[in-house]
Amino acid sequence: MSDNPAEPMRCFRWALGLAVVVFGLGQVLGQAADRDDLVRFLDGSMLHGKLQQVRLDTGVRWARGDLAQPVDFRPDNMAWIRFEGARPVERQREPSVHIRFHNGDEVLGNLISLDEQRVQFSTWFNGQLSAPRDVLQSLAFLSPGFRILYEGPTTIEGWKLGRDPKAWKYRDGVFISEGVGVLGRDFGLKGSSRIEFDLQWNGTFSLIVPVYTKALDRFDYRSNSYMFYISRGYVSLQRVQSGAGVRNLGQGQIPEMQTKNRVSVEIRINKEKAEMELYIDRKLVRKWRDTNGFAATGSGMAFFSQLNGPIVRVSHLRVSAWDGHSDPVQFDASDHAEDMVFLKNRDEVPGKLKSMDGRTIVINSLGTDLAIPLERITRVALTRPEAKPGVKRPWEVRAHFAGGAAVSFDLKQWEGGTLTGGSRNFGPVAFDARHIRRVQFNLGASQKTSATNTGGADALWPWDD
Repeated sequence: MSDNPAEPMRCFRWALGLAVVVFGLGQVLGQAADRDDLVRFLDGSMLHGKLQQVRLDTGVRWARGDLAQPVDFRPDNMAWIRFEGARPVERQREPSVHIRFHNGDEVLGNLISLDEQRVQFSTWFNGQLSAPRDVLQSLAFLSPGFRILYEGPTTIEGWKLGRDPKAWKYRDGVFISEGVGVLGRDFGLKGSSRIEFDLQWNGTFSLIVPVYTKALDRFDYRSNSYMFYISRGYVSLQRVQSGAGVRNLGQGQIPEMQTKNRVSVEIRINKEKAEMELYIDRKLVRKWRDTNGFAATGSGMAFFSQLNGPIVRVSHLRVSAWDGHSDPVQFDASDHAEDMVFLKNRDEVPGKLKSMDGRTIVINSLGTDLAIPLERITRVALTRPEAKPGVKRPWEVRAHFAGGAAVSFDLKQWEGGTLTGGSRNFGPVAFDARHIRRVQFNLGASQKTSATNTGGADALWPWDD
């Protein structure tokens, strides 16, 4: 194999071009690309196919039906591989804490202890793990009823389509709409919830997101629900109530959407307080409160694209039960000169975190040790240590799992369905590949690559759509 990083891509493009000439465009279109895995390269190019093997000496072997033989790629050229049909992880117990690390890793697990030297916790992939304290960025505590109700999309099955079944389609982990239509699903929403998704568009678009609705395949003002109207530059919220009509609860401005075409959306709904919040790229846009109490009576949500022409893409959708208090939106702990403890009553306690177990946190604040019961705390942020010089690690990858975790490690072996390696945070790791949604390469460069973390719906070739 050539030592030139660009050579494998040139060979691949030549081979694919030859395949089109020989076999004809029809064979390429006939491939079940929506069921194939997808690899994205650092230059933005993408290729459907199947991963055959990974070897540290030869690289990543990729197969495709219209190529005479598989192609080997070195990790230097790759941004990520996304796998279709990843299975949700199986947990022995529900997680109680969301742990983030300074290098970008995050896991859902259960805290055992934390002191001035180390943190110990358990996760679904390991009974007990230990990591140095200085690699830890934050801990967000989850409510006892926390659970992920849905994470995807991975298929359009299980979703209800409106009158025009072609208005929405699924591809490569993304729902795509180019016309007027509704796509909805019943998630069994009961109490408070959080709804998160990435939104991408071109041109002027209009997307309605009804929540806590019974109308999953139609736009229905007779279904008691709340409707978020999202357009380029603003969002508004309406309460829809059978027999009482529609009431506009107010509008929020989103100037950032005038200069970009991709944002992360989070909707938080506190059913008990009849409060709703919308965040764009982790920043609060608007908070609403229905003074008449929570009016919606459904348990599902939908996406309603209102215009023909503009393309709307929805990816990285996660619907989860929420306690109405915890605040798991990402934040930069480096903003704090001291450790910080955030309480449910919105108070903040700065100081030096000394210890933590399953019941109490001890923090030294203004020279006094304070013991705070864990049930009063939403999250803890730790100060960032001094950055160490980076070392190039060609086989350091980050695995993203179905169920909410992302772990980076130096890949040692990928044999059959098992990956093994060593994590800089907590040592040896082993994973079942069936639970992996995406493997990310070149962690520093691929994070900066446009659309790296969106699921990969952009077209590589003109005939891909």
